[in-house]
Amino acid sequence: MTQQENNPRPEIQASERRDVYRQTTVDDDRVGTAGTTRDVYEEHVAGTADDQVIRSEHVHVPSEATRRAAMIARSKQIIYFIFGIINVLLLLRFIFLALGASQASPFVNFIYGLSRPFVLPFQGIFGEPTFGDAVLEWASLVAIAIYMLIAYGLARVLELAYAPPRVNE
Repeated sequence: MTQQENNPRPEIQASERRDVYRQTTVDDDRVGTAGTTRDVYEEHVAGTADDQVIRSEHVHVPSEATRRAAMIARSKQIIYFIFGIINVLLLLRFIFLALGASQASPFVNFIYGLSRPFVLPFQGIFGEPTFGDAVLEWASLVAIAIYMLIAYGLARVLELAYAPPRVNE
């Protein structure tokens, strides 16, 4: 624990002006040396003895392990967001085809155009039964499942590669 007290202008009488600066640093040793966090408490007192202005501040400085965990969590969120968009496109494609949506609609064509590259590797695995204008495109459902697995796999690899090792106590 560290405490500092400074008076930057000692030539001024104590009754005229009082400037005090206190800083207290508290280290949290519960996590160990590599994962310590620091809490810094600062208090500034300025003014005459009768008229004091007090400004207090508490700063929490996260450890390197905490910052790394936050970076990994944000990266995983980005991965899930990107693959979530792909899966929504594929789901819309499946629904539009299953309900026989009109290809004259610009929005339907837009969704088909965006989702085509993602469903293309899976076409031909199963047959596509048709009922009039409606088509059950199983390739879209297979693609959704595969992209969900890829997203989960990427997130786990990222977590395993960059997360600090766990210490068993």
